[in-house]
Amino acid sequence: MAKKKIMLSLVSVVACLAVWALAAPDTKVKKTEKTKVRVGIFDSRAVTLAFGASPQRAEFDRRYPEYLAPKADATPEQVEQWKINRRKIEFRQGFGRGDVSEFLDLIKDEIPKIAEKAGVDVIVSKWDIVYQNPKIQFVDVTEVLIQPFKPTDERLKIIRDVMAVPALSEKEIREREKKQGIN
Repeated sequence: MAKKKIMLSLVSVVACLAVWALAAPDTKVKKTEKTKVRVGIFDSRAVTLAFGASPQRAEFDRRYPEYLAPKADATPEQVEQWKINRRKIEFRQGFGRGDVSEFLDLIKDEIPKIAEKAGVDVIVSKWDIVYQNPKIQFVDVTEVLIQPFKPTDERLKIIRDVMAVPALSEKEIREREKKQGIN
């Protein structure tokens, strides 16, 4: 009988410990729930406009001469096609959702400091977000991100005006190109 009481007591203690362990708050889960990933987002049109009148422009022109002019041995048809392609790229960068990675490459050493200043874990173009989990916090870092390009007050006003208007979709851009005969 004593063995039975001891065994029953042990089972009761183990059961109580199991219930306590399951009911106790899991600090790992709580930390994860409280900690939000902060994602910095930016408007690529603002980067394009800030870059366009920046001190970095000369460096860009040295690095990417193909953006300035077609190849020297290009035929007239190739020159015309180069002009069309440049207009397409520049229009998408300035008014659409075009890639601005070459511009950001000019300030890549400053981006970690920008992220730290903004308190974000990662920085992406706002056009690249296709899903937003409510546990992730998005922070617009556009104004901080363009500062290395040293935009003037006048340029900042233009940038803010452009950012107040939705970017053109790829469909809208293609329609404009079609109207202008750019194919």
